[in-house]
Amino acid sequence: MAVDPVLTDRTDAVAVAPARLWAVLEDVRGYPTFWPWLRDFDGRELRAGAAWRGVIDAGGPLRLGVVIHLEEVEPGRCVTARIGGDLTGSARVDLVPDGRGTGLRLTASLLPERADLRALTRWARPLAQASHDRVIARALAQLARHLSP
Repeated sequence: MAVDPVLTDRTDAVAVAPARLWAVLEDVRGYPTFWPWLRDFDGRELRAGAAWRGVIDAGGPLRLGVVIHLEEVEPGRCVTARIGGDLTGSARVDLVPDGRGTGLRLTASLLPERADLRALTRWARPLAQASHDRVIARALAQLARHLSP
């Protein structure tokens, strides 16, 4: 039986100018300092064609190995990526000036590849979606704290 992807379409307001937010996103090697759940991360630069590997510690025993292939990088505007590993699919981040700061929009469509994750997504879909949403919310909150003066 096929498993539907876990979807994300979320926009958060970040209280800094797009240029400041982009500068933080460009500092790829700094990601683990404000995202401590990102382990064994080997990302070096934010550029089309780059491939990053790492482990997402989603809490408890859940650890997800991922490879992020950056497909498009428009400085100050957006990043698109193809995801591989324990999750596969696509993701996009857009920065939108909103007068008070920046709207940070994340869209993603991810499929679990590991058997345990596929079973969870198939049989306990609301739990899988809620867990995914919690990881995203935590990442955005940590980014906002990092950007706070």
